Amino acid sequence: MELARFRQALARGGEAFMRRIFTAQEAAYARARRPTMLLHLAGRFAAKEAVIKALSQVDPARVPAMNQVEVRNDRLGRPSITLHEAGGRRRRLQIHVSLSHVDTVAVASAIVIRR
Repeated sequence: MELARFRQALARGGEAFMRRIFTAQEAAYARARRPTMLLHLAGRFAAKEAVIKALSQVDPARVPAMNQVEVRNDRLGRPSITLHEAGGRRRRLQIHVSLSHVDTVAVASAIVIRR
């Protein structure tokens, strides 16, 4: 995700865009890091997109919305995915995600494994 493109989408969509894409916890995480807020949001956007694409390969009939995929960090800063979706089918899936960002770009990859 190019940061300039993400900045434009955020400016166009405002709070409605934020609610459609991010959970309240993700928004709070990014806002607490004001100087690099856009990079953190763009990284989470890229991670969500990677997770949704990977999930669609495993179960194309049940693809979650962006705000149903939550990127969290453990105490060491490692990202993990929490799905907020009705039903328990996703619990049989293991999701691995990696994300990175630099000044102008955020990237992510995801692997979904059926347990």
